[in-house]
Amino acid sequence: MPYRDQRTVESWVREFTEQHPGVATEISVLDKDYTSAPDSGLVIVSLRTASTVTYIHVTMVQNVAQWMVTFEARHEPFDLDAEGVARLAHDLSTLALLCTFLQEKTDAALQQSATAEAS
Repeated sequence: MPYRDQRTVESWVREFTEQHPGVATEISVLDKDYTSAPDSGLVIVSLRTASTVTYIHVTMVQNVAQWMVTFEARHEPFDLDAEGVARLAHDLSTLALLCTFLQEKTDAALQQSATAEAS
């Protein structure tokens, strides 16, 4: 499956950042052995104003690969001024766009694979 291949996911992330030059957050693909497992295809996104660990990963929902965003729990609250909230909103918007982009790439790759198998 395409989202299980690190090189593919890295190329998708690179394509996304090239198409969205205003991305201010750090985005990286987890550098690990990619095997078929729930955490394969893990994309880490650093939020500029919140130290919450945030990542995008594939989950199987009714046998369909679906990219999901996970926000790990925080132990302490944090305060932001208006500018900090605006940066966080921008980062969250970027996160939503990236998650949608990865879903579209996965869906297209799976469709292409199914079409090739049917031929």
